[in-house]
Amino acid sequence: MNIKDRDFRQHWYVVQPLFSIRNEEEYDKAIETLNELIDEVGTNEKHPLYELLDTLGTVIHAYEEKHHSI
Repeated sequence: MNIKDRDFRQHWYVVQPLFSIRNEEEYDKAIETLNELIDEVGTNEKHPLYELLDTLGTVIHAYEEKHHSI
């Protein structure tokens, strides 16, 4: 099976914006999504969305380090 035979494109369209924060509006949306994931996943590392929560947290942290440094 190759990539074009899978549902990657459909799913990537939905999650791709979470992996690139370019401005404050996208940052605010990412924070909102992260908070929703925290409400759903909590600290359950076995939850199917845990890796998404962890990755989004890393992306947000990188944006904050660059744009919101103290």
